[in-house]
Amino acid sequence: MRPQEKARSLRPYIVKASASLSDGDALEAKELYDYWEANVTYSMGKRLRYPKSENDEEIKLWKVKQTHTSQAQYPPSINTAALYEEVHKPGQGDDPSNPIPYDNNMELIEGKYYSQFDVVYICIRSTGAPVYNNLADLVGIYVEVYV
Repeated sequence: MRPQEKARSLRPYIVKASASLSDGDALEAKELYDYWEANVTYSMGKRLRYPKSENDEEIKLWKVKQTHTSQAQYPPSINTAALYEEVHKPGQGDDPSNPIPYDNNMELIEGKYYSQFDVVYICIRSTGAPVYNNLADLVGIYVEVYV
């Protein structure tokens, strides 16, 4: 069997094993995950790449939050937080020098640091669900400016 054929035959096993990777390892090996597509049933916990791009740095890794059949008008994004969450590096948000970039549609976790428009915030109360406001509008409710 030629090396390319062997690699193709091993791909299903590699994909299966990739499901057990930590989020940090998964981010280092994004190429192992399928691109998101419409009209596919995705199970909770599955990781997907989106959007398709020539520049791999623009591709984000997403985790499915609930089993569903994808629809073209609802790809992974800040507008579909009930279906997908972006995978972040472990430890991101644990201190102000490594905040989580806030994208206006995220659940906020108490004690984590977030950044938006070059301002760092600390979450003082978990939201329990995605919120859609700018962090500046949530000061005193869910976040405080980190000084």
